Amino acid sequence: ADKGLAPASTFAWVCFLCNNQFDWLSGVMNDGVETFGETVQQIGNVVCFVDSFNASASLYFSRLWPVFEVFVACSCGVDIDFALMSDSEQELLGATIGELKESIKVDVMNASASDENDARKIKALIADADGGARAINTKVAKLFLSMVARFLVD
Repeated sequence: ADKGLAPASTFAWVCFLCNNQFDWLSGVMNDGVETFGETVQQIGNVVCFVDSFNASASLYFSRLWPVFEVFVACSCGVDIDFALMSDSEQELLGATIGELKESIKVDVMNASASDENDARKIKALIADADGGARAINTKVAKLFLSMVARFLVD
């Protein structure tokens, strides 16, 4: 959606290029939650590029790191938007109400990480957070639903 941002003064921070997951999980650098959270607060907005409107079939929601990053952004209170890849937009236009209802389900504790230590540490952080996994599942699902609704209305 058009947020009225000036292209000359709007920048993108791409987390997988800037957020070294391996260093903080191995203890080489400070806690990645704090570092990522500070960066997100300075930026003030997160846009998640999602591969499918069907959260249960989406690679984005099956991977622990992207869901964790949404969790951190939620914890920091910054604005979060979702953007659909163009091929998924076409699928969404052909979906039934029943398919849409079933598609907006997020389960962070079933998301995976390529490194089992990552998975353990991240899931422990989420479980210990206020409201735990249920709260982040609900928050991410609501954000995702609002993206789907905005797309359908536009």
